[in-house]
Amino acid sequence: MNAVTLSPSDIERVTRSSGWRAQRMEVLDTASGKVVVKGQRPARHPVRYQLLNLLARLVGVPYLKAAPMLGGAAAQQTELARLRALHAAGAPVPRVLHEAPDHFVMQWLGEQHLGDLLQGGDRQAALLWREGGDALVRIHAQGQYLSQGFARNIIVDTRSQPPRLAGMIDFEDDPLQVMGLAEAQVRDWLSYLHSTLWALAPLLPQDQVDAQLDAWMAREPAEVRRLFLHACPKLGWLRRLPRHRRFGRDTVALQAAAAAAHRYAERHDGPMAPTESSRERIRK
Repeated sequence: MNAVTLSPSDIERVTRSSGWRAQRMEVLDTASGKVVVKGQRPARHPVRYQLLNLLARLVGVPYLKAAPMLGGAAAQQTELARLRALHAAGAPVPRVLHEAPDHFVMQWLGEQHLGDLLQGGDRQAALLWREGGDALVRIHAQGQYLSQGFARNIIVDTRSQPPRLAGMIDFEDDPLQVMGLAEAQVRDWLSYLHSTLWALAPLLPQDQVDAQLDAWMAREPAEVRRLFLHACPKLGWLRRLPRHRRFGRDTVALQAAAAAAHRYAERHDGPMAPTESSRERIRK
């Protein structure tokens, strides 16, 4: 993506616009490309955190708990700090172009996300899924982590052919406020698998999914592998949830991720590198 800069007239136009004030987010065209203006949101009701934290305690996986999303100026400062830290580490995130007390402007990466392509059965979706996981491994290797590593926050550039991963968005919360780095990185994986595997099933055979997961984990630090393996059997019982979509997408998504976690736990007594047969399946 070409570098985008804002002219004084662009900044004045952003400041005067009512779009981001009414809708909180607005995409604007500038002379050097599209940008996203993001206003501040109110703090979310604490019941959302309480329910997720209750689930984390019930299943015994503390790194599932919610990170506080305070809203307002605090959330904006959190997102700006996360975007700048990730950008400095070489992660594919939007560059911050302008900051004001009640909004900021960043690069526009695109309008479609990985979830769109997976659910639409795009022929490139499985490759993009692998690209997304590879990006997670690289981000973690730099000592970084996402905030909400869901497919909806992984933007795909469909203007290029074939489509390619454009970057990650949505950093209004910081998991390190309530957990350690390795836990936040495992949280990324759980979010990623939960939001992708249910739609990936028709596009990629199960053995290739499992082999790819083994390969990703083999590249992660030992503590991340240990915590991920700790979580898998605790989540595995949720594989018994209904698989049919008439029970709702959330139920199906949770079932698919739990089934993959159960298979991973069955394959591993501890952290291990992928076998030669796993590498062969990945190359297919």
